[in-house]
Amino acid sequence: MGGHNETLLKDPAIEEWIWMRNNTHRYFKINKRTTPTLIAMGIVFPGLLFWFASSTQDKLKLGPVVKKSVADMDPLVPSDPTTKEYKEWRVSDLDGSSLTEIHMVLSTVVLSYWCWKCKTAAEFHRNPAKFSGRSWQHFVFECTVFLVPMFMALTDHYLYTTIAALIGTCIYYRKQIPNAPYRADKWAPDPRADSFKQSFAPGKITPKSYLSIYRAEMMLLTCFCILAVDFNVFPLKFAKVETFGTSIMDLGVGSFVFSAGVVGAKSVLPKRVDGKIVALSLWQQLKAGLWTSLPVLVLGIARFVLTESVDYQKHATEYGTHWNFFFTLGLLPICVPLGLSLCGDLRVTSMALLVVYQALYSLTPLGNWLEHADRTNIVAANREGIFSFVGYLAMFLLGMSLGQEVLPDAPTFKARRMRLVSVLGVWTTALISFFLFSFVLGVEPSRRFANAPYCFWVAGFNAAMLWVFMVIEEDVDSKLPPQLARA
Repeated sequence: MGGHNETLLKDPAIEEWIWMRNNTHRYFKINKRTTPTLIAMGIVFPGLLFWFASSTQDKLKLGPVVKKSVADMDPLVPSDPTTKEYKEWRVSDLDGSSLTEIHMVLSTVVLSYWCWKCKTAAEFHRNPAKFSGRSWQHFVFECTVFLVPMFMALTDHYLYTTIAALIGTCIYYRKQIPNAPYRADKWAPDPRADSFKQSFAPGKITPKSYLSIYRAEMMLLTCFCILAVDFNVFPLKFAKVETFGTSIMDLGVGSFVFSAGVVGAKSVLPKRVDGKIVALSLWQQLKAGLWTSLPVLVLGIARFVLTESVDYQKHATEYGTHWNFFFTLGLLPICVPLGLSLCGDLRVTSMALLVVYQALYSLTPLGNWLEHADRTNIVAANREGIFSFVGYLAMFLLGMSLGQEVLPDAPTFKARRMRLVSVLGVWTTALISFFLFSFVLGVEPSRRFANAPYCFWVAGFNAAMLWVFMVIEEDVDSKLPPQLARA
């Protein structure tokens, strides 16, 4: 509790909540309590899912067959849906969907979080002494509010009905949250400010629920799309576009990198040892980055070997003939220290990378070579993965710059609210840059080459999402005690 004042009355619900947060690691140990859950969720459920998938492969039709174009009538198009050629053709030459449709679909992510946050706060106020988020009712509600709207939206079923239902549920639970105590003198200091300030520790990073759920939602979105794209129920307009355009899967790939950069900023934040700030040398940072990258690079090599050994379908224009996304993710921690050594301001480094890369792409023969070159050597065969890495690195650095703003604990309420302005500034800058490249210079976004408009679109969208999550958190937490509001 703030100030460690033993005469302060302690709320049992808050004490239980703090104990639960401090002992979360206990739920990840293998013991008599966790073993049944581990067996059920790690063996039984995946086994049943595998059995269902293998027994219904190419038999169960979950939706109408999607016609890509009039080319479906071409006799050269593979007719057998079980062949490798058909599966490669199915996801080739796609045009994506509009920005409006993409943002409408992904608005369900924000509404789901708002609904969950309001319901949790309403239950806390209804009976603080018995409040607990570990019941099976909460588990069912969380699965319903986070997974069902995403499934309905990403399968293009009842999108507007889903959005309307979420908004109605949010309003219902929001009205159940009582207002903060009335203060006659509105200019007087917030009575919670002292407790909030006393519980602050320099250099401490408290887990933040809005950031955790933001990353979890991005992970769910990415995994859902990767698994669903092979089924007819998933609209191909949401799949990755061929070269230029926008789609949900394109946004999901970039959001995965950007959100990883947000939490990856923890490695570059000042570290205090015995009250002193300790800085790592470039060699130490490179060594740490290499150890971080090694497992991911091994996964990339394993994926390449396994897919080649079973002759798995491969879309060469996605990342290249031999390259895959694991190689991109694995090289990021190694190159970040090099970017920091060039300039301490990550925003400057990322913007410089994007401007130089886009200038080379648009003003030199590089762009034409990237789009039309034959795959005659190792570089040409993997040019998408090699050159798009520049854009993903810039995107990762942009995420880290945002993480430097939102990860450390805020010392005061005022500093916490000022973060909204910082995130809004990132959102506005990325949005203006995107409009400048797309609508003034006429450069279309390209996930295939991770060009500047694509990177600015991803950064702007994720900054906007994070900003809205923070606004929801600020609104609901203003009705909670300071111990709960700190997280």
